[in-house]
Amino acid sequence: MADSITFLAKDDEGQRILDELEQQTDLRAEAGDEGDTRVYPLEDEEHRIEIVQTLTDIDPEWSEHLALQMPA
Repeated sequence: MADSITFLAKDDEGQRILDELEQQTDLRAEAGDEGDTRVYPLEDEEHRIEIVQTLTDIDPEWSEHLALQMPA
């Protein structure tokens, strides 16, 4: 299982969606990440969060505003 998930906000709406994701799930991007990319570490409890379903509930068109980046 991955240790983190990384999203790239393509626009302001992507930023809004990630802000809402953080509010609904208590996920927090790693300290120091700035700009349009947010890296969310996934540890025990976070692996149980239905991230894609939550994004879809926030905005069914979320994939138009966010890109999922491959881990480095």
